[in-house]
Amino acid sequence: MTSLQKTLNVGVVGIGRMGQRHALNVQNFVPRAKLVCACSPAKADLLWADQHLKPHGVKVYATFEEMLETPGLEAVIISSITELHLPQTLAAFNKGIHVLCEKPICRSVTEPETRVMVAFCRRFDDSYQDAQEKVKAGAIGKPFVFRSHGCEKLDQSPFFQQYLKNSGGIYFDSAIHDIDLSLMFLGEDSVPKSVSAVGTAAFFPDLAKTGDADNAVGVCEFWDGKIAHFYHSRSSSHGYDNVTEIFGTTGKLTVNSTPRKNRVEICDTDGFVKVEPTPSWYDRYISAFVVEANAFVDAVLDDKPLPIPLRSAVTSLRIATGLQESLRSGQKIYFSRQGQAMGPSPLTIYKWYRESRLAATHGTLAKKLNFLSHTLSDLSTI
Repeated sequence: MTSLQKTLNVGVVGIGRMGQRHALNVQNFVPRAKLVCACSPAKADLLWADQHLKPHGVKVYATFEEMLETPGLEAVIISSITELHLPQTLAAFNKGIHVLCEKPICRSVTEPETRVMVAFCRRFDDSYQDAQEKVKAGAIGKPFVFRSHGCEKLDQSPFFQQYLKNSGGIYFDSAIHDIDLSLMFLGEDSVPKSVSAVGTAAFFPDLAKTGDADNAVGVCEFWDGKIAHFYHSRSSSHGYDNVTEIFGTTGKLTVNSTPRKNRVEICDTDGFVKVEPTPSWYDRYISAFVVEANAFVDAVLDDKPLPIPLRSAVTSLRIATGLQESLRSGQKIYFSRQGQAMGPSPLTIYKWYRESRLAATHGTLAKKLNFLSHTLSDLSTI
């Protein structure tokens, strides 16, 4: 059987709002993959699977452990809650199952027989890929400053407010995509020198109790003199808005300068040219998720390098961790030339989560604290 005839048996872990999209993408738009199983402990997710997955022969389980025993399972897409990413990645990894994990993975795994890729979907967007090719070709000279803002439409639903409590913070949940892009454009081998962040909880005041924010600004300085600037908001009034600027020695490149649903423009008696904004982050990057899944499957089946270096994902996590701690403490965080945080220690961050998030959520994040403390300890040795 040739590599083109091979198919990869894939399972989806967590079939909530993101997992459902992954499952349907694999089922309908990834010809070299076959969706064989999925799992979720949530009753609503299982009811959704009864309608959309089981009729196509997909086995559905209530637990990850059961799903992992599915005969012939070769790869999993992990889209569960953040606190489960690491243990589920390691469990799959230890069984020789390839992993595409939603960010953040929080761990570097280097065994050669099994592939692990963190899902930074924006790298697979055609506009960002075109921008990367132009930067590589020298269109703006040598890039030295990266600036981005990511604004999500305000959502005050009970679901989203609960989601925020388990998101890990604005830099882990939202800004980490732009942090990853800063490495893609400024250099995958870029090493952070320092980070600092400030923010406000204007719409979700309870976030301030845990050192988080709904609007935040962060700056990362790299050891080679390059700079990255990040603004992120959870309170956009007009829709999803994500703009990226890369400044070079001979020019500037911009991606997504005007947030828009499509190419339609309205000129009316108001005297303005109007465009409809992008409704949500998924609407903006819907095709990128499909390209990402196909790229992962192709890399596994054809034994090619994964399109996203795992070390870059670790660097992104280190920067996000530093920014989140700076946001909480008001202190600038410094890194060694090897990219290791020089303060505060992983134990300090662990204590912050224990004292603030546990107090705020009455113990529901106990597993997450244990997961995070081990993760940061592991990262300090990379």
